[in-house]
Amino acid sequence: MSTKDTQLLNWLLLLIFLVDSVRSACNVCNSVNSMACYAVDQIQACDANNLPTRIPFNCPPGYVCVSGASGVLCRPTASGSIGDCQDCNKCDATNTFACTGTNSFALCLGTTTPQNSLGSCSPGYVCNNMNDQICGLETQFGPTCSYADDTTTTATPPTATPAPTPSTDNAATYCAAVKAPGNYAVGDYAETTCRQYIKCFLLNGVWRGQKYTCPGKTYFNPTTGLCAVSMPGNCYTPTGTTTTTTVAPTTSNPNAYCAKMQSQDYFPVGTNPSSTCRQYIYCHLLNGRWLGNMYTCPGNTYYNSSTKRCQTGLPATCTRAVARLSLNGVELI
Repeated sequence: MSTKDTQLLNWLLLLIFLVDSVRSACNVCNSVNSMACYAVDQIQACDANNLPTRIPFNCPPGYVCVSGASGVLCRPTASGSIGDCQDCNKCDATNTFACTGTNSFALCLGTTTPQNSLGSCSPGYVCNNMNDQICGLETQFGPTCSYADDTTTTATPPTATPAPTPSTDNAATYCAAVKAPGNYAVGDYAETTCRQYIKCFLLNGVWRGQKYTCPGKTYFNPTTGLCAVSMPGNCYTPTGTTTTTTVAPTTSNPNAYCAKMQSQDYFPVGTNPSSTCRQYIYCHLLNGRWLGNMYTCPGNTYYNSSTKRCQTGLPATCTRAVARLSLNGVELI
């Protein structure tokens, strides 16, 4: 065999190896043996409709589930095999979103890291990072994340969740909950609660508290625990005629929205293809205060949260298959 023939044979063997070891998403039926990976080390059969049965079978110890040209098989990790079902919590190729569960996702905003975002698909839909619209029909798409991950998440005991932040309406009740001496911020509203703080102290074995207002035009700085002339970045002035103590940050209040984002950048407004999907908010810091301006993409274009530009085609986030989506605690509509 000539040197050229040997090189050609090596290339063919390499190509066969690469094709046979290509990773695929979870819950994708392989036509070769009608099987699919259920988790990184679990395998499942597919039904007559080429849909995963969701009945997992464990691979032997030291083996992982791999889908390739030979079908879905359990392969030994010692041979260098890399298991499927490892794309959960990873941003998609466009850095638009990351599936965080079979029915949930988070925005990536043009980065390779899921942001502080919570999204969920409508009933009957699953999150798939190969789907142009994030949430695809469960009868047509397999979820990127394993159902085993959902089971683990669901099984987390309620005591593992953080305790709710105590209300600052009553100083004594607040300090009894905090159980630590010091000065604590009351709220984020620039003209009222952002100028107030609660002083907690222990007296005769009982936690007590007193609410104070910073003098003049000063504001309470939660970092230093003192009153200061400059307004902290978390403070904002609600717009509208509603009572300032009850207004919550929403996308219809750009200043409050940007106070929650705490970053100078462009951010999405919502997921409705006919309205909010065409809007975006620009956040910027001016004299220590977060401000926001809302814009609408021109013509029949839509805002893309990944590229941060207006485009003609519908972005992945513009779909009614999304049941709910929030960013930094602000609901996107």
